[in-house]
Amino acid sequence: MNKKEIITTNKKHWDAIAIKNKVKKKRELSNIIRDPDAFLQRVESHLFPYLKDIEGKRVLVLQFGDAHVLFACALKGAEVTGVDFSSEYIQLAREAAKICKVNVTLVEADCQALPETIPDSSFDYAVPECGIFIWIANLNAWMSNAHLKLKKGGTLLVQDFHPLSIITKDFRVKLNDGIITLRKSYLDQTPELYLSEDDLPPAVQYNWKISDVINAQLM
Repeated sequence: MNKKEIITTNKKHWDAIAIKNKVKKKRELSNIIRDPDAFLQRVESHLFPYLKDIEGKRVLVLQFGDAHVLFACALKGAEVTGVDFSSEYIQLAREAAKICKVNVTLVEADCQALPETIPDSSFDYAVPECGIFIWIANLNAWMSNAHLKLKKGGTLLVQDFHPLSIITKDFRVKLNDGIITLRKSYLDQTPELYLSEDDLPPAVQYNWKISDVINAQLM
């Protein structure tokens, strides 16, 4: 598959997830509305210290997906813009914004090529949801676009799974008598076709080394 075909394939995958989880995602909003601070501390504990005092700050949430971080930040008084390439997640977020009674700006776009409608040098924080790097074909482009939108002195906040956890033979049970079994080499970065057990459309994922993520951030 070429780049365009991969993006189309992955978009179908995430659109299907959004549709399938529509009721569940709306139900989860009640916990965020009740106490956004408590929610962030519990679900995004590594990010919370940086997002503790964001009232009046401009926050760009990249690949917002289920929009937990997006709405927690908005409910804490931040001015939030969310970006995702899934039209179904965009629609779900529009409906959720009404439930949360907050105003957020939602943009359907590829975070590797953010549109000019999102102004450069205008955000205090840029933050993706956790677990997004396996869906990124070009880490350098993703990082460059994120930094382009930050103000001078702005902060990019990132947390993600360690790549080793993605290539363990059993993601759920990683230890067996103290031995971790890998299903492929850590150095093998061939894109893989991901087939869900939930009968969802397939998707293409990328296997990055932790050094790739760090080096892209430093470019």
